[in-house]
Amino acid sequence: MNNANLDIVLLGVGLVAIILMVAIVFIAGTFSKGRKETRARLDQFKARFNEKTKLKGEQARSIRLNQKQSGLAELLPRRDQIQKRLGQAGLETDLSRYATICLGIAIGALVVWLALGFSFALAMALAVIMGFGLPHMWISSRINSRKEKFTKQFPEAMDLMVRGLKSGLPVNECISNVGKELSAPTGVEFQKITDAMRLGKQLEEALWETADRLDTPDFKFFVISLVVQRETGGNLGETLGNLATILRSRQAMKLKVKALSSEAKASAWIVGLLPFIMLGLIMTMNYDYGIVLFTHPTAIVTGIGALLWMSVGILIMAKMIKFEV
Repeated sequence: MNNANLDIVLLGVGLVAIILMVAIVFIAGTFSKGRKETRARLDQFKARFNEKTKLKGEQARSIRLNQKQSGLAELLPRRDQIQKRLGQAGLETDLSRYATICLGIAIGALVVWLALGFSFALAMALAVIMGFGLPHMWISSRINSRKEKFTKQFPEAMDLMVRGLKSGLPVNECISNVGKELSAPTGVEFQKITDAMRLGKQLEEALWETADRLDTPDFKFFVISLVVQRETGGNLGETLGNLATILRSRQAMKLKVKALSSEAKASAWIVGLLPFIMLGLIMTMNYDYGIVLFTHPTAIVTGIGALLWMSVGILIMAKMIKFEV
C-alpha cells in the first residue's frame, strides 16, 4: 500500500514538473518577446547592407583562419561561438590555449574529487562540468563587465566624434581619435575599426563586425545612424549629438530602474537563500533530524517539489524586475 501511494505521489510530481516546465517556457517567451522583436528589426536593417559591405575575400580569409586551428581546439564544440565569446571578452587567446586551460582544470578537479573519496564516475562528471563550466562562467562575467563599461564610455566617444566633425575632420579620422583618446574597452574597439580600414576593409564592414562582436544595442544604433547618413546625407554631427543625448538618457533610466527594483531583488535573494540557510542550521544542530530529508522517499519527493516551486517563483520575480530600456 505504501509503495502504491509512493508511485501515485511520484506520478503526480512528474506531471506537476511537466506543467511547470511548460509554464516557465511560456512565461520566458512572453517576457522576451519585445527584445526578440527589437533584435529582429536590427538584423533586418543590417541585412540590407550586408551585400554592399562584404568583401570578396572574406570567405577565403575565414577558411584560412579555420585551418589554423588544430590540436586540442578540434575537440571543442561550436568553435566559432567560443571564438566569438573570447573576442567579446577582449581576450586574444586562441582556441588551442583555451582548450588546454579547460583540460587542465578538468584534470585538476578529477584528482581533487578522487582524493576526497568520490566514485570515478561521479568524479569524472563533476570534473567535466567544472572544466568547461568554470571558464565559461568566467568569460561570461568578463563579457558582461566589458559591455557595461563600454556602454558607460560610449556617450563620451560620441562627444569626441561630434567635436571632430564640427572641426572639419572626416569620419575615419574621428574614429581614429576616439581609439587614441579613450581607454579600454571603447578605445580598443575603435582602434580595431581603424586597423581594419587600414587593411582594406570598408567602413561599414568594419563597423558591422564590431557590432557583432560587442552585441550591444547602443553601438548598433551608432552604426545604423552612420550608415543611413552615408546613404542619404545630412548633418552627421547633429545626428551623433542627439544619439549621445539619447544614450545618456537610457543610462539614467537604467539606473533609476535598478534603484527601484533593488528592494525586489533583495527580497528574491532572501526568499531563495533562506530555506538553504535553515537546512544548514538544522543539519548542524540536529543531523539525524535533518538527514531524513535526503533518505526518506516521501521527504525526497517533497523536497523536489519544493525546489521546483521555488525555481518558478524566482524565475517570475527575476522577469518582473528585469526591464528592457
